[in-house]
Amino acid sequence: MTLLPEITNNERPELCGACGGACCRTRPGVEAPGRFLAAPDPAGALAAALSTRDWILAEHVGVPWVGGVPPPDADRYRIIRYPRPATLAERDAGRPLAGGAPADCVFLDADGCRLPFGDRPRMCRSLEPSADGDCSASWDRRAAALAWLPHQDWVAAAMARRGR
Repeated sequence: MTLLPEITNNERPELCGACGGACCRTRPGVEAPGRFLAAPDPAGALAAALSTRDWILAEHVGVPWVGGVPPPDADRYRIIRYPRPATLAERDAGRPLAGGAPADCVFLDADGCRLPFGDRPRMCRSLEPSADGDCSASWDRRAAALAWLPHQDWVAAAMARRGR
């Protein structure tokens, strides 16, 4: 298992409060495989998280290019699934919603994220707040797709355990 470097707490509540937590209201961050790989049964840990309905499996279409090299044709439209927090609307629906309509992350409350910094998804922890509201994440959906690509077998096992 390749471990990703830890992310130093970079919270800036004064910046997030000023914009109203727009990131948390539009695109909940993806988690890295390490959270689940640390469990004795990674598929079981992922299935348990999904069963809470606070987490869903999002899909990335196509294996990302690496070093300017495109993936093989067979992987160009491959579906890569990875967990992220659900939005309130997705939790109510019990599935990811198409169209990307903005909706609050299930972990967002009036005071911001209710998860301690270290328990937040990797993408959320890597978010670099900006005073102009144009925040960026150093660990993005492309990085998530590459990190989750070798683990699709146990993602499928987690889905089967949930009966999907």
